[in-house]
Amino acid sequence: MPEKILNVSIDLGGSKTKVIGGTSFKKRLVLTMEPSLAEVPLSILNNVMGLENANLEDKVWIEVEDKIYAVGYLAKVLTVSNPQLTALKSITAIPKILGVIWVLKEKLKLSNEVKVNLSCLLPPGEIKDREKLKVELKQVFSEGINTPTGKLMPKLNYFNCLAEGSGIYMLHRAKKGKKLVNASVVGVVMLGYRNASVMVFRRGIINEYQTNELGFAYLMKSMVKQLSGQTIERLTPPIVRYRETGSEVPLHSLLLSDNKSVELEEIKKASQVSQEGYEYELSNWLNEVLPSDLEEVILAGGTSDDPIIKAKLLDYFSDKKVYLHAQVELPSDVQALGLGNRFGDVWCLWDFLNFQLNQRKKRKIA
Repeated sequence: MPEKILNVSIDLGGSKTKVIGGTSFKKRLVLTMEPSLAEVPLSILNNVMGLENANLEDKVWIEVEDKIYAVGYLAKVLTVSNPQLTALKSITAIPKILGVIWVLKEKLKLSNEVKVNLSCLLPPGEIKDREKLKVELKQVFSEGINTPTGKLMPKLNYFNCLAEGSGIYMLHRAKKGKKLVNASVVGVVMLGYRNASVMVFRRGIINEYQTNELGFAYLMKSMVKQLSGQTIERLTPPIVRYRETGSEVPLHSLLLSDNKSVELEEIKKASQVSQEGYEYELSNWLNEVLPSDLEEVILAGGTSDDPIIKAKLLDYFSDKKVYLHAQVELPSDVQALGLGNRFGDVWCLWDFLNFQLNQRKKRKIA
């Protein structure tokens, strides 16, 4: 019986690490992990109560190069800061990737020396670091990684790291046809939780790309500055629901003072002011980075589904052909997570990974 190989596609998002992994396209698992990462001393891990009873993805720690990292929910529990909002994704990628591989390896009951076919997404502004990431992963794999279930010594069989938005672009090209897409100047505008990214394709080739910090967290940071006693983590879920529904009810959980009616108005005002500032910054940035001859725009990323932001973007691009998430159709196992189009890019990446692996098999047979 041939040795099973683990195929993994990872979107190292600012709000969730989104993962699809399995031994084939259909034999897959779909999961998310908190984006948190923390270097911790062993003594702290030893004092965590009930760790042995937690779900696999909630008790991830790995030791690499004499450093112990808590990954995902465990890191969130053990720390109060939110460093992933400032650190480059390419820098925090390795511990997160290792944590994901361990979780999938355990769930799928694979060998500690499993071969791994890995694809991942990074912001366009960090994609230049992908070769460095590959080299460092190979080095870490060869040295081995300590995990809760022993030493993991995976082998990197295949590696491909693409810019965020690439999966959605490849779907768009497949749907419209290579000739039609290559005849147009196409922009992919990816709005995530932490970053906003733009890629411009001319004749099918990436002509330019830019990344900045105009993700949804930009709005939250602006609101935190205007309000007392609030944090990004506390604000985000109620504000998201408020913006989606228009109802003030989600905001009630944020009220801290005795004069709740006044505080409620302060929160609504801060939301409005932050939105106006965000629109101004985003419009100026898009004016700067997008070419005047742009013909088609693909809007992607979870933040582009925010109803207020989506309306402003559709108005901004009213003279262009606009495609929302390249009309991606997500399978039922992905839809079951309830993240909607936020999983679109990594789903397309998973599809592309399996296509590439099948092409390699055919070439070997030929």
